[in-house]
Amino acid sequence: MTFPALDRIEALARNLDGWQRELGARMAELEQCSAEGVSDSGLVTVTAAADGKILSTDVNARAMRMDSYTLAEEFTAAANRAQEAAAARVREIVGEVMGNAPAAPRPAADDYGYDRY
Repeated sequence: MTFPALDRIEALARNLDGWQRELGARMAELEQCSAEGVSDSGLVTVTAAADGKILSTDVNARAMRMDSYTLAEEFTAAANRAQEAAAARVREIVGEVMGNAPAAPRPAADDYGYDRY
């Protein structure tokens, strides 16, 4: 008697080493990755690392004409955009790695016609 699930587990185990190597290489890429966010006015630019840490900010001299509340909003918008872009890059890289992993087939329904998941 053969067990298809057991065959699937064996195939996943054989591929695990390759996925770990690829993920390690991509993690190194992530450590060097950064993304920029720019405020609505374009006067404030913030750069964030893949982990969301703010690496740098750039303020155009014209931004100094803004009141403190507007300038704070510009910084916040630019920082949020930088962090969102960095997170999107992380999702993209992890998705590429996970996209190479074969998905396990899921039964669509049980004997009673209901989805299991």
